Amino acid sequence: MCIDCFDDEDRAAGAAGTFPPERLAAAAQRIEGDMGGAAVPPEAWAIYFGAMSGAVAWHEMERMARCVEAARVLLAIEGRAAA
Repeated sequence: MCIDCFDDEDRAAGAAGTFPPERLAAAAQRIEGDMGGAAVPPEAWAIYFGAMSGAVAWHEMERMARCVEAARVLLAIEGRAAA
């Protein structure tokens, strides 16, 4: 995946539900580490977040997408708890 695959609204600073990519990636990978099944290779995460180019297997893409969505929820909850 490349940076062009993300919506501009998703990257807008201060938009609801947006977080710095590094923080989102760390939370998503932490969630993925707690999941059962085969872990997604680090290279696939780098491709997903645009640090590398390349192809990602569909099952890895689905797993990462689920983790990123869960990470957004987790970070939103953490942000509300800190407020």
